[in-house]
Amino acid sequence: MGGSFSKLAFSIVLLITGCLADQESTFSEMVQEGPTSISYFFDKKTPKIPHIDPYISSTYRPGDSLYQPILDFQNGRLDKAIPKLKSLSEGGNADAMFWYADFLTKSSIKTRYEGYNWFKKSAMLGNPYSAMVLTPSHRTCKDYFNELCNEEWEETAKRLFKKRAGNGDIRAKYYLEKPINPQTKADFEKMLSLVDESAKMNFFIPTMDMLKFYEGMGDNTDSEIVRILQFVAKYSFVPAYSALSEFSTRNEIYPEAIKLGSKVQLEIDALRCTKDSHKLEKQDLIECLSKAYTLNDYYNEPFTLKYIVLPDDPNLIKMAKEKSKAFIDTMTPTIYIDEIHIDGYF
Repeated sequence: MGGSFSKLAFSIVLLITGCLADQESTFSEMVQEGPTSISYFFDKKTPKIPHIDPYISSTYRPGDSLYQPILDFQNGRLDKAIPKLKSLSEGGNADAMFWYADFLTKSSIKTRYEGYNWFKKSAMLGNPYSAMVLTPSHRTCKDYFNELCNEEWEETAKRLFKKRAGNGDIRAKYYLEKPINPQTKADFEKMLSLVDESAKMNFFIPTMDMLKFYEGMGDNTDSEIVRILQFVAKYSFVPAYSALSEFSTRNEIYPEAIKLGSKVQLEIDALRCTKDSHKLEKQDLIECLSKAYTLNDYYNEPFTLKYIVLPDDPNLIKMAKEKSKAFIDTMTPTIYIDEIHIDGYF
């Protein structure tokens, strides 16, 4: 009896080990297939022109109560963003509370616990991202108020994500169902499914997450990644433009991205002309200065101005400022950050 049981147990172990090995092999093979496994972007042609709606992939759009304050937050204009977020938070907006709490938590040790209280209030009012911050495994919890965090918030976060997902919130569904570390065939297929579903709804953060699996795999893979990024860029997702510029040996500039609110692209463009600012012709100097003033006024980034040799003629400076204002008025800035990508890093 004992011998039979041992043989049976040994057979089960072999079977499980074999299945796991097959799963790992299949997962590896799926990755090796390259980005073409993200079929959504290869079943369609890349649009030749940007989508007619510049806000199609924006987290918020003009008219939403959070559009302007989160845009200001994204742009580094906290002097504008925080008063608006404070007002919305005090008015009971649970989503605004997350951003206000994040600012308070990270800005000063004196306001850290005030931030914690706003996170808690936000979570109690139904914000799953705030509930997630309060879990012991979250980085913000670990760094700022570890002793106050509680594992019970994990279940609260899941419940709130599930509720939002049930109401059609694709972001909530993605963050609820995304595999933590998709190293098996089942998890990898789940990730592919989420990327496909999200792309159909013009939510492209899952796409950017997925592309990380294929980085550094070779020229053929790079060309496929570029194709996907070009597709996503046509739907006004600014991080796609930033990623595309990294694949260009010329650090290519995309005027469309600058108009959509890409600070990085504008910085690259502006810094190119600052090198020769002392010998630029009048119109070129005005153009260069206008970019620097846009960075200063719109993004609270004064450093580019320091690299330009300012003209003695005050009229040139006035014209550059007017050109900057006129350009800002034509912008259709999108919001590409969210509660999981507060700093916009993808």
